[in-house]
Amino acid sequence: MTDTLEVAQQNGGRHTPYAFLQHTNPGTPAGALLRAYWQPVGLSGDVAPGGAPHPVRVMGEDLVLFRDDAGRAGLLGIKCAHRCADLSYGRVENGGLRCLYHGWLFDVDGRCLEQPAEGANSTFKDRVRQKSYPTHEAGGAIWAYMGAGEPPLFPNYPAVVAPEAYRLTTRWFSNCNWMQGSEGNIDPVHTSYLHRFALAEDPNKTRLGVFAADGAPDLTIEETRFGLRIYAERKIADSTDRYLRITNFVMPNTCSINGAEADLGPGGCGMSWNVPIDDTHHWRYSFGFHAKAAMAKDRMASFQDAEKIEGTDVMRRNPANRYLQDRESMATQSYIGLGKVFPVHDIFITESQGPILPHDEEHLASSDVAILRARKQLTEAAKAVAAGETPLGVVRDPKDNDFSDLVVITKRLPASVSLQAYCAELAASDLYTLAPLG
Repeated sequence: MTDTLEVAQQNGGRHTPYAFLQHTNPGTPAGALLRAYWQPVGLSGDVAPGGAPHPVRVMGEDLVLFRDDAGRAGLLGIKCAHRCADLSYGRVENGGLRCLYHGWLFDVDGRCLEQPAEGANSTFKDRVRQKSYPTHEAGGAIWAYMGAGEPPLFPNYPAVVAPEAYRLTTRWFSNCNWMQGSEGNIDPVHTSYLHRFALAEDPNKTRLGVFAADGAPDLTIEETRFGLRIYAERKIADSTDRYLRITNFVMPNTCSINGAEADLGPGGCGMSWNVPIDDTHHWRYSFGFHAKAAMAKDRMASFQDAEKIEGTDVMRRNPANRYLQDRESMATQSYIGLGKVFPVHDIFITESQGPILPHDEEHLASSDVAILRARKQLTEAAKAVAAGETPLGVVRDPKDNDFSDLVVITKRLPASVSLQAYCAELAASDLYTLAPLG
């Protein structure tokens, strides 16, 4: 594995040393890296109690997600260990998932419980295991650990472990490589352009106007125990104050940023996981959260669902219909003419980069400092996994499983306030302590 990683980084080209990170199928260095962390592999509703098994593809592996008759979630290889029949059509009964071909029954841990055609005295079932991965249910999603050895602790990210009343979980399908989505999440500059509205108005008077008013923020990057902390400072017209936005890259394919919940004040954040289906498709799992105020979840969900093909998590907008771009609205209302749903903007622009962004054709600038630093962190973490070491951000000690330091904020601050001191103050506060929802 180490040799593979070293060869992968010797491709030449402007930025091709990081191209190996785009490939996550079994046996790849980046695939081993992402498998070292808990990853969302489905929504809880995909396998409702008593419901049918659900076929899924994760990092090039074809699997089946199911909920047994005791309510436990399981993730198995989709092909039966007997004669490779498709288990996603199987029967959920008697403590497991039963293959329709010859009745072999597997539990959530991959143990073969029954082989009815083998006779009462056969012990062959005890020597057969179906591929299986440990699962954990949290945040309205089912998570899997697909790596080697014992699973790490499930990370207590506030946006994921909070009760349902405090969060909104959504999912979007994307026709491009996982890195394009992940890197878009940690790019603090694109908000000034891609998500800009009300072009005809004074940007200082609109809700997101500060981003438009200063499209060249000062960026400061800090390495943290979970990845990167990103400070973006924007100037405010006629004031010495500045507008601070703190966002985070969370290893290896996660972000913690401000989304719509930011309108409710401090105490909220949004986390998104860009989980590869294969090298040219991925799912974006998002968890919106606020600890202090009730989000308008029904309105937020319906706002997003209106952009999806009914009954799916696939966008109505696509290259075949030119993403339904409204060119007339681009004159005064919208910078890109694609409505007001931010995930739509993000998916559109990252899909426009192609199925796999050609690193040797890009020209990274100073505003891409977070992206370049994240690629370096991912590379170092891939080396650690290849060497049998624990990569950055994996939690194995309970004392490290408090993420109150995963600070997210959008705030106007006086010029005299230190960024680091303000961030430390927030981390030591009750920023994510749940308050009663009235």
